[in-house]
Amino acid sequence: MKNNFSFSLRILTPEDSLKYGKLIEESPDTGVIRVSQRFEIDPYTAVINAHPGSIGVVAEAPEYDGFIGAGLVRRGRCQWEGSDIPYALLNTLVVHPNFRRRGVASQLAKWREEYARQHFREEEGVTFAIIQKNNTGSELTAKKWYRQFLADRLIIIPINMRSKPPTQITEFTVREISTNEMEEVVAEQNQFYKDFNLYPTETAESLAHWCNESPFDTPYHHYYVVTDRSDHILAGVGLTEYGRMRRLVVEHIPPILEFMNKFLKAVPADRIMKEVGLSRIWFADGQLKAAQYLFETIRWEWREKGTSIMSITDVGSPNMRIYGIRPWTIKSMGGVALRPPSIMSENHLVYYA
Repeated sequence: MKNNFSFSLRILTPEDSLKYGKLIEESPDTGVIRVSQRFEIDPYTAVINAHPGSIGVVAEAPEYDGFIGAGLVRRGRCQWEGSDIPYALLNTLVVHPNFRRRGVASQLAKWREEYARQHFREEEGVTFAIIQKNNTGSELTAKKWYRQFLADRLIIIPINMRSKPPTQITEFTVREISTNEMEEVVAEQNQFYKDFNLYPTETAESLAHWCNESPFDTPYHHYYVVTDRSDHILAGVGLTEYGRMRRLVVEHIPPILEFMNKFLKAVPADRIMKEVGLSRIWFADGQLKAAQYLFETIRWEWREKGTSIMSITDVGSPNMRIYGIRPWTIKSMGGVALRPPSIMSENHLVYYA
């Protein structure tokens, strides 16, 4: 390690796109399943659309023509222990492999934490980060700022698409949401997540905005519902075509998961994943069967748009019953690092999307 190593931090700008893209592509994460990214569109556009409401920070060193590290802070408001408060999500922290263990991650984390406190102003807010299990570097960095850590709280599952359609259930119809249904849907969605911490309360306006925002000429966010014969909405789910913006390249998975993948085929043979992101999934009381049919229909109808659907879910969430998780399902675990205004109670779940 160089004792005289120096670097500086500044805010990420659109003009930094190529350097930022190069850093991300050359710096795979270090979790149990190691993944790197390959951008399909302008990297700055891709990352800001994938993380709306975010500000980026980059690290530069005189000796290197590029970025040696970067991170994002996503800002917004969320539920916390029954109150509505501001939040700051610290995510996408990356340090170039040639510059790790030199204090870059620590300084990026400190910059983001200070920025978060400025965002909160006079209010108390919650700062948090999701850390994949065995990502040692991120764990050590987070220990410097978090007050509470929920180990193995989130399950991260790449669910492959179906090779044949699900058995048709004639009482159900799966379709995209219509504008005049958004008030009803967000009321149901908010009720479903009323006991989840970190959930950003939805409105008809916020859902409509989400459905309409896109870096393309066509939508890349989609919201689907399943209805009964009387057209009553029973469940809903949001989907994002992340694969149009970037591909995930699986650099390494543990040998046991490698063996299991030969049969489960969650990771394609070429190791390139075209991801469909899942969010906002809910179902009405007693309508688990409808939610399962909605999910399985999506897995079939979206088979040409992605190789897998990516779900990040609290292990205690009712949604776990939708996915049909088995002991042999390929998955990884994530912890939640928190700097909250009050310690999280055990009866609350965690929302992440």
